[in-house]
Amino acid sequence: MKKWRTAFLMVCIACLLCACQKETDVDTNTVIIDKKGQITEAIVEEFNQPYYDLDELKSDIEGQIVSYNAQSGSEEAVILDKIELTEQAVHVNLIFADYNAYTGFNEKELFAGTVADAYSAGYEFPQMKQTDGTVISQADVLELGEKHVVIMEELQQVKVPGRITHISDGVSLVDDKTA
Repeated sequence: MKKWRTAFLMVCIACLLCACQKETDVDTNTVIIDKKGQITEAIVEEFNQPYYDLDELKSDIEGQIVSYNAQSGSEEAVILDKIELTEQAVHVNLIFADYNAYTGFNEKELFAGTVADAYSAGYEFPQMKQTDGTVISQADVLELGEKHVVIMEELQQVKVPGRITHISDGVSLVDDKTA
């Protein structure tokens, strides 16, 4: 029995050690969408001027969050998850309850849902291709119906929970879950 407890404890420790590198630990601005539709915006910016103040930045961000959350009617629409300074860069992670909170807070369009829902919301899909470069028509895209899609106004890196199978012109893959 003691051997099983020790083995179980070792497996738990191994799992914890493997989980130390969080998906939100990135080196460039990245929008991360999880399986439940929650969005994390990981912001990485230079922070190397002597007059920059981390506490002032944190206070400003918290003020914007409080204001937006009051306006939205939800205290958890936007949450400051992390703010830290590392080697002359500031890392800020903001968690958004969903894509509507992201869009409202940032005033930049973001949609994360199904192809069918995106089309119903008025989005179109011109110039789409499979990740191998094969161009597909809007009709082909619409046949993907319940597959998930991310539509962003802002040009920045995006991580998704599943494998990316289609992209639009001008988008390149970093890996199978990041574009």
